[in-house]
Amino acid sequence: MTLREDLLREFCPQNALELERDLALLHRSKGGRGFVDAITRLQEFVGASTVSHYPCATTCQGYVVPRPWNLKDGFLRLSTGEWLVPDLRMAPIGGIFLSGASHGIERLRIVDVGSGTEDADYAQSVKGCAVLATGKPPVIYREAVAKRGARCVITDFMPAQDARIGRTPEEMPDTVNYASFGSEVQGEGFGFNVSHRTFKHLQDMVGKKVVEVDAFFDADAGTGDLQVLEAHVGAPGAQKPILLLAHLCHPRPGANDNASGATLLAELVRVLHTVPLEREVIALWMPEFYGTIAWLADQKPNLACAINIDMVGEDQTKTGSTLEVTATPWSLPSFIADLMAVNLTTHDFRLTLTGFTWGSDHAILNDASVHVPALSLTQWPDRFYHSSDDTPDKSSVQSFEWVGHGVLDTLADLVSGIPEERAAAVAARIREQGLADSVRHNDPLIRDWVARRTRAALLTLQETTDTPVVRAELAAAGTTAPMPAFQPRVPIIGPIEEVWMTPEDLQWNDRLMRDFPCWYNLKGEVVNFIQLDVEREDALKLATAEFDAPAAAVHAARHYLDLLTGKGYLLP
Repeated sequence: MTLREDLLREFCPQNALELERDLALLHRSKGGRGFVDAITRLQEFVGASTVSHYPCATTCQGYVVPRPWNLKDGFLRLSTGEWLVPDLRMAPIGGIFLSGASHGIERLRIVDVGSGTEDADYAQSVKGCAVLATGKPPVIYREAVAKRGARCVITDFMPAQDARIGRTPEEMPDTVNYASFGSEVQGEGFGFNVSHRTFKHLQDMVGKKVVEVDAFFDADAGTGDLQVLEAHVGAPGAQKPILLLAHLCHPRPGANDNASGATLLAELVRVLHTVPLEREVIALWMPEFYGTIAWLADQKPNLACAINIDMVGEDQTKTGSTLEVTATPWSLPSFIADLMAVNLTTHDFRLTLTGFTWGSDHAILNDASVHVPALSLTQWPDRFYHSSDDTPDKSSVQSFEWVGHGVLDTLADLVSGIPEERAAAVAARIREQGLADSVRHNDPLIRDWVARRTRAALLTLQETTDTPVVRAELAAAGTTAPMPAFQPRVPIIGPIEEVWMTPEDLQWNDRLMRDFPCWYNLKGEVVNFIQLDVEREDALKLATAEFDAPAAAVHAARHYLDLLTGKGYLLP
């Protein structure tokens, strides 16, 4: 039998679903006891593995790593006795991540501050009060707690609302959404997530009379660190290792996000251990973003490519999801996303190959300073994302089987070579995308970059499988200048995140994320192009074309580059 046949025969998708049921019982906060328990459960399943420990409450490259946080207990009740948030030991998603501890049971007056994100929302004092607010919790915290001395935040904030799939507060009135304060907070206040029905009930009461709550919150530093689980399969050799990764954090239940990715990865590792593998594969389970950047800075691995597995178990009928294969950015051409899309193509599930977007750990790997082509697998949108309803019954063993087969097929291709027919399909996709992007743009700079990107992706494919069809597609792509070499212009590795930001900068960045959905993609890619020795205005033009950024976002990106240069994070 071939390697591919051996892998697919051994794979059991039900294992991933059953393991997901276990992890969904754990509250997996960074530094929390539940995260450690999740690692222990994974180690029991995958066998040989190691755990690395990294500090919290510090900076790591471009990131401000939050303090370790372990939820112990808490509740929220009206002073009349009515329950608003049940015992957090039973329903921990009701506690906002990174909340500090209360001073015993605190009786607090509720003040409705609207969104709670603007100065105009604070016409009355909130010092020593609980604020009722609809905006993003990190921004509410900065405005209400850090700046004005509020003690408590109460919110029903639902991220990523999407009426197409019934993901609105009005259609999910009893759902409780997951929220976190910003990574910079030190525990001066605390907060609760409530259902939309409870939130409207409080708003109605506060509009008529003085309302007080009894609030109790207990949290500590838990383990005091970040923990990253690592497993190695196969034999190190001449070829660089392949990285598979899945973040393990998020609140209970967090079934599809991301117990599903973590448990599918565990089953894949079990399968890979059953065959002689002539290439090393590294598997990583970590706190999202923070664990990945810490591990990369510590290990400095020399990787060929990476597959990020994040939210893959969704039952598409229940969640409204489509599996997105997220490609590498224009600054880092590769064939791996096209290969994965070919291996996943079926009439039984919804699938799309998308351009590069932020959102998970693949963004760190695709950064120009790390330079590891990384695709991401994510079912999106998801009606139950980041909520109390993200439970294992929203997952499907058929989805685990489909995605698992796609990853194993792709690994077999990367280890043993891509079959000629499949290589032809991948090459055709790369060329078709290049032609489509070229037709969309008249600017010679952009068209030239698209041509260079297309040829570079085909060349990386040829390095894996040199077939007549691939050579023909390369010839049809024409001769172009090679991709420029990396020129380090940033004194860190990975994306430039909050490390340089003052409170005013954070507020400015919050507004840009609110106003421009492309902002995170745009600002990171501009810096990537600059580190490929592209002139600043040309870098802006290329990133603008890649993400269809509006003029106002491009103007903000220019200011962003000025700020980075002034603070020493972008070298002239």
